[in-house]
Amino acid sequence: MNEFLPLTSLLLMASALSVALVVCARLSRAQARLTASLSLALAEERKAREQLGRDINALLICSGELGERFRHQSAKQKSLVDKINTLSQHIEGTQAVTQAERLMANGLAVEQITQMCALSRGEAALLERWKQRSNAA
Repeated sequence: MNEFLPLTSLLLMASALSVALVVCARLSRAQARLTASLSLALAEERKAREQLGRDINALLICSGELGERFRHQSAKQKSLVDKINTLSQHIEGTQAVTQAERLMANGLAVEQITQMCALSRGEAALLERWKQRSNAA
């Protein structure tokens, strides 16, 4: 029986090792499937991140182009407004000042001149100072 016991022990140990190997093999396959799944998810995430990077770059380029167009258009608009204001002041300003000078020379009050020439309060104040200086001289 002494010889049988070591043989039984060897068989039990061999069986235990076989079961352990089977369990390890299954765990290894499960780990391999999980690793493959995570690798696939990582690859998809990289692709999505790269696409997002390309989209952001395209958006930045477009934004820069729109900004440049906006600056160009603003400069054009400012130039045109300045030209219109210059022409308007030249035409209307000359006529309004000439008419205001004539009316002042005729002795009209500043309030009347302001109303007749459609002058602003600032222009009226300037006209009043001008009248005072011309009377002082």
